[in-house]
Amino acid sequence: MPETIQTVGIDIGTTTTSLVLAQLSIQNTEAFSSLPHVQIVDKQINYRSPVIFTPLVDAKKINQEALQAFVAHQYQIAKINKADLKMGAIIMTGETARKQNARRILQSLSQFAGNFVCATAGPRLESFIAGKGANQALLEKHPEIPVINLDIGGGTTNLAYFKNGNCMDTACFDIGGRLIRVNDHRQITYIAPKIQRIISRLALPIHLGDTATPAILQPLINEMVRALVKMVGGTQPAPFYNLLQTDPMNHPVNQDALITFSGGVSDCFFSKLPTNPFKYGDIGILLGHAIKTSAFFKAKHIGHPTETIGATVIGAGSQTVTVSGSTIRYSSNVLPLRNVPVISLDQSKITDINPIIEDRLMLYDLPELAAIGITLQHVGTSFQAVAKQAADLASGLTNLIRMKVPLVILMEKNVALFFGNCFREHIPKDYPLVCLDAVSTKDGDYIDIGRPVANGQALPLIIKTLAFN
Repeated sequence: MPETIQTVGIDIGTTTTSLVLAQLSIQNTEAFSSLPHVQIVDKQINYRSPVIFTPLVDAKKINQEALQAFVAHQYQIAKINKADLKMGAIIMTGETARKQNARRILQSLSQFAGNFVCATAGPRLESFIAGKGANQALLEKHPEIPVINLDIGGGTTNLAYFKNGNCMDTACFDIGGRLIRVNDHRQITYIAPKIQRIISRLALPIHLGDTATPAILQPLINEMVRALVKMVGGTQPAPFYNLLQTDPMNHPVNQDALITFSGGVSDCFFSKLPTNPFKYGDIGILLGHAIKTSAFFKAKHIGHPTETIGATVIGAGSQTVTVSGSTIRYSSNVLPLRNVPVISLDQSKITDINPIIEDRLMLYDLPELAAIGITLQHVGTSFQAVAKQAADLASGLTNLIRMKVPLVILMEKNVALFFGNCFREHIPKDYPLVCLDAVSTKDGDYIDIGRPVANGQALPLIIKTLAFN
């Protein structure tokens, strides 16, 4: 019988904030196997909050009181008691994650539920979250289809490229709907610095205080669309591509990939401009219309994601695995560990793992490396193969080892003790290491590891999977 848990997801973005309450069903799908494999087997949305503008005190601080009041009010409307929430996730993205009081906000909001996964997402993790949230069903049912998701929000466009169901690369550009803002009288009240540089270079008649019209803004919008086209493989010139790019891609994308869109601007993909193209007080509708009607995107294979502006985390499902003590290796002084991000690695397909590890670490945009989890997809079947894998992994983790970052190595095969012993030969004597087997994790999971139990023969382990609609 599946176990049900109540969970909450709170998404605090540059422009908007929203909350989702959901019920997750978790079940051991390998009931007759010695390796428990607990998965989220069903998700049901119980409540969606209205999408609000993220409350700010000023350009440097989030309004903590207003944000807490919003969350508390949504709980009240949904008739939910915070004691009923077993798990949850707060994802803070974009410029909001860089506000002075961002970490204090996360800590205060985590008090609304018992066991939050909290993450401040830089552009790479934000791209991954948006792409996964928008296309979860597609990525699970048809992993063979390469997918490029463009999440176009208020301040940035985040690209995520998925291949075989995994996020292969990400990128971020300063292209968004609120880079120019207008008041109720259509007077321009804000122009982002990079947009001002484009305006100046093109000598466009766009100034603070001027009345905005679609015709005046169209040349600027066209430059944004040209940059978007180049992002996904277009060959036409995009003069301001490098200016707008803030986080470049590391690998070329598949030209035949399915393109999907999420974010607030994707809800403005109108074939015909509405009567009031400035109803949201910005250029989001103009940008959405220009993308929708562009010749390039008309010719491409465009998919329809299950979520657009709601491409957000629902919450965190959990599974608990007690690991056999006879096949694990750990440094007890590093325990307990909480909310350790997991990177998935297939050494059988990689000749040089160092750049792969660096790329995956950049996905999390961690301000400080408290600990890193690495799950090995394929572990050798012979002593020689395991020993070589351990040596190769240690070589690929040279930078992390130099920084003395605690490492958690995870695998399904019952060889963690031997793997850990081999790995120990290539690292300093007292290096903080946890090596566990009979564990199934994947990219994007977070893990908690408790203190040893049963006279040190086992470690309690919680795997927390971010759940998307």
